[in-house]
Amino acid sequence: MQVGWWNVQTLTEGTWLLDGGSMFGIVPQKLWSGAHPTDEQNRITMALRCLLIRGAGKTILVDCGIGDRLNEKQQKIYQHRRVPGGIPGRLKKLGIRPDEVTDIIASHLHFDHAGGLLTPAANGRLEPTFKNATVHVQEECWAWAAGPTVWDGGSFFPGDLPIWERDLKLNFLHGDCEIAERIQVKVTSGHTPGQQIVVVGEGASAVAFCADLIPTASHIRLPFIMSFDHLPLVTLEEKKVLLAEALEEDWTLVFDHDPYTPACKLKEEKGRVVAGDAVCLNSL
Repeated sequence: MQVGWWNVQTLTEGTWLLDGGSMFGIVPQKLWSGAHPTDEQNRITMALRCLLIRGAGKTILVDCGIGDRLNEKQQKIYQHRRVPGGIPGRLKKLGIRPDEVTDIIASHLHFDHAGGLLTPAANGRLEPTFKNATVHVQEECWAWAAGPTVWDGGSFFPGDLPIWERDLKLNFLHGDCEIAERIQVKVTSGHTPGQQIVVVGEGASAVAFCADLIPTASHIRLPFIMSFDHLPLVTLEEKKVLLAEALEEDWTLVFDHDPYTPACKLKEEKGRVVAGDAVCLNSL
């Protein structure tokens, strides 16, 4: 999809399984299981979707998936089904080498969004997957990842941050800003401190990567808020703001975890904002 001079498409690393109740918080299972059927352990299939933005001499990734990082216990829990080669494999199909990625915008640092920054090498060390990329992350997000609570510590790969600090080119951001012309980040903190939504372009042609503020099209409904969110009432208000702006400006919303609807427009129905027409972003 062309958005001004930026070419925008989605890349899916694969899928994994997450507890359905955790994904929908206080909402009864009857209201979401039709769209997201569960397995025998009450897990639902979630996509691991990233955004690729190209133009103006830049190749930009928004998030980079889990990577080849799960240990045996984690793999048993999450059933990560990674496409061959993961995100680097997807890029290869497009003729892009990992060292040609110029920028990575980390929506936040949970392992399903940032684990792919590092790749296990033959010597057992973890090495940068995209060695020439500048990684843009909110400093507030970094500070939280450096000292998470017992409650959310499992959302991070322990030991990654010192390697990132040593081996990656980090650009710490402080609030809403522009990464490149007409590529904005908007900070939302209900899910985790310093999460950033990425908006490419303006008006009806704009594309917004919702990250975990709205992880699936089902989560457009305001009460559908994950149990993983630090501040669910803040998430609620942040969703209201994003959905109102996206509806008024006719943005396309991209969902990082929806296995069925990568992206869609919005519409109003009986006074509520709901998912509208699906949008194809040359998904791979």
